[in-house]
Amino acid sequence: MARFAVLALVNLGLLALLVVGLFGLQGQAVWRGGALAVTLYLGMNAFLLRGLLRDYPHQRLGLCNIVTHFRATLTAGLAAVLPNTAALSHDPALAWSVVAIATIALASDGIDGWAARRAGLVSRFGARFDMEVDSILALILALIVWQSGKVGDWVILLGIMRYLYVAAMWVWPWLNRPVPARFSGKLVCVIQIAVLIALVAPVVTGIWAVGIAAGALALVVWSFAVDIRYLWARRDA
Repeated sequence: MARFAVLALVNLGLLALLVVGLFGLQGQAVWRGGALAVTLYLGMNAFLLRGLLRDYPHQRLGLCNIVTHFRATLTAGLAAVLPNTAALSHDPALAWSVVAIATIALASDGIDGWAARRAGLVSRFGARFDMEVDSILALILALIVWQSGKVGDWVILLGIMRYLYVAAMWVWPWLNRPVPARFSGKLVCVIQIAVLIALVAPVVTGIWAVGIAAGALALVVWSFAVDIRYLWARRDA
């Protein structure tokens, strides 16, 4: 756990640099955004530490979890934008910075899984943590796009679909079962986040923004429908 503590402290410093890099030394923006970013960062670290202590079967973190932790830090940094989204409309540099940070987080998504397989450190918890980071990244980006006003309120569905699915598990317990891994499901997740990143870019507006957002939402709904259909067919098993 000493290595985890060092990793958390190093990435906390990275998070501070991200927030200051996004807003400079603009007092109120830094404090409001920084408070939200740190709160999310600490929550994700608490989730990770609990999982490492209870469910992680290996003795070392490995590059895979280091990369996932890095992605979680970038995601927490993006949360700092949420209290300051009004600045996106008149500060293209801020919008492009969000695009750059989110793109790095998405691009590094495949590294952690590859590293886990290469080092023999594959675990259910590692896959779960990776999935949770993806979900939070999509949620934050969807909230940023929603507050920007580029697309209708329905765009928030691109960020909350998984959480609606989790809520549905409480009503229909047969949904709370594993489903086969699908390449199409992973591809839809990548497209979903990539579209949300594109929607933050200042050059994507009007009918183009609405069109790609609607297309991505249709794919996400289809992907969840495939899993639900699979589970429905086996609900009595």
